[in-house]
Amino acid sequence: MKININEIKEIDLSHLIDKISRDDMKPVINYDAGVTHYKLLSSISKQLNDTLIIDLGTHHGLSCLALSTNPKNKIISYDVTSHKFGCELPNNVERRVGNIFDLKQESILLESNFIFLDTAHNGNFELKVYEYLRDNKYKGFIIYDDIHFNQSMKNFWNKVDDNIKTDITRVGQGDTGTGLIDFNNIVEVKLYEETWWNE
Repeated sequence: MKININEIKEIDLSHLIDKISRDDMKPVINYDAGVTHYKLLSSISKQLNDTLIIDLGTHHGLSCLALSTNPKNKIISYDVTSHKFGCELPNNVERRVGNIFDLKQESILLESNFIFLDTAHNGNFELKVYEYLRDNKYKGFIIYDDIHFNQSMKNFWNKVDDNIKTDITRVGQGDTGTGLIDFNNIVEVKLYEETWWNE
C-alpha cells in the first residue's frame, strides 16, 4: 500500500460530481490533494480489492463516495444521525445509523484492512477507537481527519504512539490536518513531489 503524493495528485474525481446533489459540494470532491482528502481516499480504495472498508462519520457522504470508486470493495459507513445524504451512493456502500460502540458492532473494525474516521472532533471517540484497535492487536491502518482541528484533537494525536503515526496533511485535509496510524507497517508514505532535479 502506498500513499504517494505524485500519484494522488493525478487522480480525477470529476466523474463523481453528477452524484452530488448539493451544488456547493459538487466541486469539493475534486479539489486538489492537500486541500481535501477525497483523492487520498480514492487512491487507497483503488489499491485494495475485495476489502471491507469502515467509514466512521458519514455526514454528507462524500468520503464514502470517494471510497466507493473501487466497486470491488465493500464500504460500511456509520453516523450517529440519519440525516439526508448530500450525494447518491453506489451499491457497494452500506449505511448504518448509530455509534459503533453503542451498537455493539465494534468488532467489525478488526475485520477491516482500512478505517477512515471523521466524527465529533472532541478527541474522546477518536481515542476510544485508537485504544480499541491497539488493545485488540489490529493489523490494518486508520486515517483520522482533522487532527489539528482544535486542542482536543491535538491532545488526542499526541497520545498516539509516535512509532506508528504519520502526519499526512500534505495529501489530506490541508486546513485541519489528516493523520495515518499504521498498526502493521504496511503503508509506504511519500509526501514530497518528485521532480527531475531531485530524482
